[in-house]
Amino acid sequence: MGRLLLLAATAALLLAGCSGGGSPAPHASSPSPTTGANAVLAAPLAAASPMPALPRIDAAPMLPLLPPPVPWGLPPASRGLPPPAISAAAAIVMDEASGSVLFAHQPDLPLPPASLTKIATAVAVIEAGYLETPVEAHPDLERQWLEDSQSMGLEPGDVFLGRELLYGLLLASGNDAAEALATAIDGGQEPFAARLNALASRLGLGGTHFVNAHGLETPGHLSTARDLALLTRYAMSLPDFRAIVATETYTARGTRELPLYNLNPLLNYTEGVDGVKTGYTEEAGRTFVVTATRGGHRVIVVLLNDLFRTPDAIALIEWAFQGWAW
Repeated sequence: MGRLLLLAATAALLLAGCSGGGSPAPHASSPSPTTGANAVLAAPLAAASPMPALPRIDAAPMLPLLPPPVPWGLPPASRGLPPPAISAAAAIVMDEASGSVLFAHQPDLPLPPASLTKIATAVAVIEAGYLETPVEAHPDLERQWLEDSQSMGLEPGDVFLGRELLYGLLLASGNDAAEALATAIDGGQEPFAARLNALASRLGLGGTHFVNAHGLETPGHLSTARDLALLTRYAMSLPDFRAIVATETYTARGTRELPLYNLNPLLNYTEGVDGVKTGYTEEAGRTFVVTATRGGHRVIVVLLNDLFRTPDAIALIEWAFQGWAW
């Protein structure tokens, strides 16, 4: 009971003041599935357990959101400029407004996406209405494997709003944030992966299958360059997602303060770059989804298993805006 009161009090403080102290102004988001005290705790603690189970909200419903209209703009016209040579195993360049493919290399080849998975995880969190919901890092947080992977710095028992964890997920590529969010929303990786696969099905991502929320190597966890471009196209239509991935530095505030730095090497470096996410595992190699907007037109570049992902991304962005006319 004392643990419940402590968590509830912490959650109340978070809800009252987490957006202050230099944090960006909140953006419009999906409504929370629960309100009041039940927005913090809904499941009872396990009785007589040496390590009490983490109280959590019942599995949140997938909101009936639809992908953006296809198309909502006219496709660009080619100026006949040949595309650059790149080293990616698979790649695509897509015009956001029309969905037109400007360049493709093995776009439907299923490959491990690594942390590009977190684009889908962030969309699922936003759709589930968890941005303003307090989330506690589970006491059983698997520190052993997290210590050898990318982390936002969570410790067991930390409490942050879902929005703060999304900054840790997308800027710092925190696998600990992915673990905490999946546990809070659906009770663990397997049911949360089912949520991600429902999202993929809804968006028509036929070459994608998710097994976890973070993208660490797991058999059967695959996506394609085309699917990741379509996923990103939808994600960038969500104001909360769009604002987070365009943020260079941020301080996540909860029971502690955690400074975060965006791992996107092209943000505020290459003209117009406004997102999205890098990834890496030994199996996946270096992966990258990057968006750039110039003259009111946004292109999406996806690179999978690309040793030279940063120069290749720059080359494809420049080629897209020089070689196509809107």
